[in-house]
Amino acid sequence: MSPKPPSSLNDLPSNSVRPLGRLGVATLREWAAAAGQRFVDIDLAGCHDKKAVLRAIGRGFGFPEWYGANLDALYDCLTDLPDTASAPGYVVVLEHLPRTGDFDDDARAALLDVFRDAADALADRGVAFRVFYG
Repeated sequence: MSPKPPSSLNDLPSNSVRPLGRLGVATLREWAAAAGQRFVDIDLAGCHDKKAVLRAIGRGFGFPEWYGANLDALYDCLTDLPDTASAPGYVVVLEHLPRTGDFDDDARAALLDVFRDAADALADRGVAFRVFYG
């Protein structure tokens, strides 16, 4: 018997980085709204290298001008995300995460590791942070 598919954010770990799988962006948007969490959908179509991916992520989150579009700056900005009553958590979707010669498996893994590290740091503050990629 296969496991029951999730029917809300409550069925998923509160701090995780995972493939989109069968979950659709619209469903995640609805679940985030129902949970009162901030939904951040970042479409990376057209991004072919690390710098373009990091810039798109910065725009998606609305990071400050000083954001340097590198992995260290990404971690700093993610772990500085506010935890307010109006957004007690985050649901992040990285759509069309590239796999190209200029953004290879190693670059992809390094990016996802930064999101995992940030999820761990935010968990320590009690801030839900779920990242889905596809």
